[in-house]
Amino acid sequence: MIRTPLLAFASFCVFALPIAAAADTPDPALAAFRSLCVANANNYNGVVSAASADGWTDTQLIPTTDDSVSITSKTAREKLVGKEHLTLLVTQGLRHTKGGDIAEGDCKISTDQADDGILDRTRTWLGFAPDGGDATLATFYVKTGAKPDHLAPDQLNAALNAGGFSVIKAQQDPASVILVYTSFSK
Repeated sequence: MIRTPLLAFASFCVFALPIAAAADTPDPALAAFRSLCVANANNYNGVVSAASADGWTDTQLIPTTDDSVSITSKTAREKLVGKEHLTLLVTQGLRHTKGGDIAEGDCKISTDQADDGILDRTRTWLGFAPDGGDATLATFYVKTGAKPDHLAPDQLNAALNAGGFSVIKAQQDPASVILVYTSFSK
C-alpha cells in the first residue's frame, strides 16, 4: 500500500523541519542591525519606531558619548533573541569640527555573546573588503542608505559635501559583538 511510504516521508518531514530551521537561524545581531540601523538609513526616529514595533524594550543603559559631539537625542533598548541578549543604543547630535558642525547619528547593536565569525559575515553581506581595522575590528565606508554601497576613503570629503556618508564597524570582543552604523551629514 502507498500509505506507509507516504506516512514515513511525512513523519520524516515533520521531524526534519525543526532541524533545518535551526540550522538556518539567522545571526540575531546582524539581522537586528540590518533591520533597524541600516533599513532605516540610521534615521533616529525611524530606528526608534522600528525597534518599538519589533518589541524592543527600554533599558537604563546610557550611551557613552564623545565630548566633541553634542547629543540631542538618545535611547537605549534591549531584546532577548533566543539565548542572545541584544542591546540597541541610538543617538543623534552634532559633531563640532574646525569647519563647522556636522550632523552625526549612531546606531549600535551589541550582544552578550562572543562570535568570531561576525567580521566575515559583515564583509559577505556588504560585498566588499573592509577599508580598515585589524583582526577584531572591520571598518567599512559606505553611502548612507538602506543598501550601503562602498565609498573609497578618498571619496569621503566629496560624499560629505554632497550630503553625507556613513561608517559601518563590526567588532568581535572576547565576550561580545558590536555593530555600529555612524552617519555624517552637513
